[in-house]
Amino acid sequence: MKVYLDYGATSPVKPEIKKAIRPFLDSSFGNPSSIHSYGQEAREAVDEARKKVTTLLNCTQEEIVFTSGGTEADNLAIKGLIDAFNYKSKTQNPKSKKPH
Repeated sequence: MKVYLDYGATSPVKPEIKKAIRPFLDSSFGNPSSIHSYGQEAREAVDEARKKVTTLLNCTQEEIVFTSGGTEADNLAIKGLIDAFNYKSKTQNPKSKKPH
């Protein structure tokens, strides 16, 4: 019997997720930033996914950022922490200068 213990790297995809993404792997594979019909179809799907996430998390669409993977998400989180720290430092000590 095999036991998989590397879920941090990747994990199995649930059947309902496979079913939901299948069209975007087979026929609706456009870049959502493109203006052609394939891209616009993909953009609509991304927008719909964003709406579902905002409903689930009770937040605004502007608060949702989809990334291409773990490294990009980690970097975005670190940048957010740095920005928050710099903002907090600046508001608590307005005379301090932001480091270059």
